[in-house]
Amino acid sequence: METHDRESIGSQQSFDFKSHYTSNLPSILSLLGITLAVTSYQAQRLILLRTVKGKLDTNLIAFPRPMGIYADKNRITIGTLNQVINFQRSDISLKSVKSGYLDSLETLPAKLQNPEMIEQLQQRTAQLNAIKQADSLFTQRAALTTGMINIHDIAWGNEGLWVVNSAFSCISKLNSDYSFVACWQPPFISELVAEDRCHLNGMALLAGEPRYVTTFNQANQKDAWRTFNQLDGTLIDIKTNKILKAGLIMPHSPRCYQGLVYYCESGRGEVQSYNPSNGETKVLCVLPGFTRGMIFFGDLLIVATSRIRASKHRNKIPLDEQLGAENSRCGVWLIDVKNGEIIASIEFNGDVQQLYDIAVLPNTLVPEIIQSSDSLASHLFEFYQESMT
Repeated sequence: METHDRESIGSQQSFDFKSHYTSNLPSILSLLGITLAVTSYQAQRLILLRTVKGKLDTNLIAFPRPMGIYADKNRITIGTLNQVINFQRSDISLKSVKSGYLDSLETLPAKLQNPEMIEQLQQRTAQLNAIKQADSLFTQRAALTTGMINIHDIAWGNEGLWVVNSAFSCISKLNSDYSFVACWQPPFISELVAEDRCHLNGMALLAGEPRYVTTFNQANQKDAWRTFNQLDGTLIDIKTNKILKAGLIMPHSPRCYQGLVYYCESGRGEVQSYNPSNGETKVLCVLPGFTRGMIFFGDLLIVATSRIRASKHRNKIPLDEQLGAENSRCGVWLIDVKNGEIIASIEFNGDVQQLYDIAVLPNTLVPEIIQSSDSLASHLFEFYQESMT
């Protein structure tokens, strides 16, 4: 397996990344024509699980505290420490790189030959070579500065970009005029203040609108979920303000699929389903880690697990006794949603121990991402023409 760490190019800083995976994982990703994008806030990396010529290829890209991620065939959107960053598919730029037009700075107009670029030639050359092997390119087009609102889940819906604003205990929309626009808060939250009262974290969209959320408890005081009632997590219907499930242990990542609401009861290492029509709850699977981060692709459910971490702020959870920190695993699991069986998996070791979210990049096996800070970003242009009539 090839591994590339963007942060390490041209620097002396080393990043310890190891992984092992089931032998069928590359062929499954290749057959489906997808790449998996996984965020690790703890390692400050976006991890792209790609397939190159039938072999698994892992590309790690540095971001400040990446959390929620959304992807479709045309865009990737990532919530970070204090920004939400949007990348658009850039076919014109991909064609420009593959043509060799950008191979030499000397072919560019003098004004585009920034002297600072000369010092970054190693990075620039590495990025050009990588893009020439890619089948898609996503370049940074916009970044919205939100402040540290502790963004968790994010998603594009009918009315734009939605984020879980954990700091202010609300669901928010984003635009370029404000840090955020608060649109909904749990019925037990009395005011919008940056106090992370109930650790609102997960959000599921239904028909393009936020519909279900998860919280760690029903508290209404600053950081209360850290100190008491922590094991009284909820699944809430936003439309009715009804608490559908209580007593959950650290729930995350609600997702709607074929009339059911799936979510992680992370403190048990489980994925569960809830039927809104009759209130029935079922356990789909139990995985060897803290379940968090989940997405459907057809009948495939892709779930992330993290290692159990020691914390003086939390109570003991069932996973502590069932598994223990030393036996918990950080990885990604491909599950058959029909029966809960594991089809394939990859496990991470070294500096990657905590994962938050997963997205599927469709119709691409070898995507590349260019950030605004990359030296090559100054020479990639996406545009169209229109008349002034």
